[in-house]
Amino acid sequence: MHITIYHNPACGTSRNTLALIRNTGVEPTVVNYLTEPPSRDQLQHLIRAAGLTVRQALREKGTPFTELGLDDLTLTDGALLDAMLAHPILINRPFVQTPIGVRLCRPSETVLAILPLPQRGALNKEDGAAIIGADGRLVSATHTLTDLPNLLAAHVVTPQIGALTPAPHAPRILLLYGSLRERSYSKLLTLEAERLLQHFGAETRVFDPHGLPMVDSVTPDHPKVQELRALSLWSEGQVWCSPERHGTMTAIFKSQIDWLPLELGATRPTQGRTLAVMQVSGGSQSFNAVNALRILGRWMRMVTIPNQSSVAKAYEEFADDGRMKPSPYYDRLTDVMEELVKFTLLVRDRAEYLTSRYSERKAQGQEGLGQVAQPQAAQTQEAARLAQAAMAHETATQQSIAPDGGAAS
Repeated sequence: MHITIYHNPACGTSRNTLALIRNTGVEPTVVNYLTEPPSRDQLQHLIRAAGLTVRQALREKGTPFTELGLDDLTLTDGALLDAMLAHPILINRPFVQTPIGVRLCRPSETVLAILPLPQRGALNKEDGAAIIGADGRLVSATHTLTDLPNLLAAHVVTPQIGALTPAPHAPRILLLYGSLRERSYSKLLTLEAERLLQHFGAETRVFDPHGLPMVDSVTPDHPKVQELRALSLWSEGQVWCSPERHGTMTAIFKSQIDWLPLELGATRPTQGRTLAVMQVSGGSQSFNAVNALRILGRWMRMVTIPNQSSVAKAYEEFADDGRMKPSPYYDRLTDVMEELVKFTLLVRDRAEYLTSRYSERKAQGQEGLGQVAQPQAAQTQEAARLAQAAMAHETATQQSIAPDGGAAS
């Protein structure tokens, strides 16, 4: 549980913040930034991650702020950073970095929003004022949570822009389709979507539903079930494509989702992942299947993008070689995949933060002091391990495509 505090030992707010961190049972890395100032890159990261501007991170009281002319609002961020690095006393304090995020902890109670573990007992500020009661509740009148007596302060996380830091790797997209036909139009549309996603820079996997047993007919250690679950854990976004059959998605497609539990150990195979929905129809345009997929996506706690694709008379939209013909339907498919990549870039690696819920954090705390969800790094490693195992079960070659003259599927 790595926590770093950029500390000024002479500052009462900084000392109280340090006491709150230690009251969770964690000994943080204490950096005296006056003698060990952060690098320029580190300082920029702290300010950005805390959701602040450079000027907001400046300290005026007890510093050469006025003498250096830093009240000049025309000064650039670069000039302000130069001053802060030359005179570290200008860096406001204390900045605290935890696995949950970064905060400039003024007042000191602000640190509670980013501490992964709850307070262990009563704590008073240096001036003797109670700040944490014996029940772990915040009692300081300087914090707005005093107006919300039903909340346990240790489990409250205020949303902050600083937690939404970008990630550099290619977005990972899993694609599912809902038909076993040789010439499956839902599969053809899915493969066309995959080509577009790859063009937009995504890493993709298409799950072949052939051989996936009906739900509960076998145990979850079946190779196809393990492959599907591992790919879902590996993914950061998904594409769901089903034929419309009897006014809704097919059983083939629904069975794939039914094999994905809401929770798998300490990880959730779908929660927080982005989702694009598509359907193919054998007749006129319809939206029954995509509407049903949206409901299912919400149930699986996914971030479903606004756009969608519905291809009518799908048998007219694909050439003999299985490629989609130019049409407004193809243009819409392109729009949907472009939008999915954009939303995935926004959400991925932030899903855990975006879907972290007060009630669940509170329940974990009630089950045992210091009991928290599996860290994201461990989840990522487990997903990578399972995904690697799943690759061994993937079909070596795609199913052959041969016209059967049937309705869209």
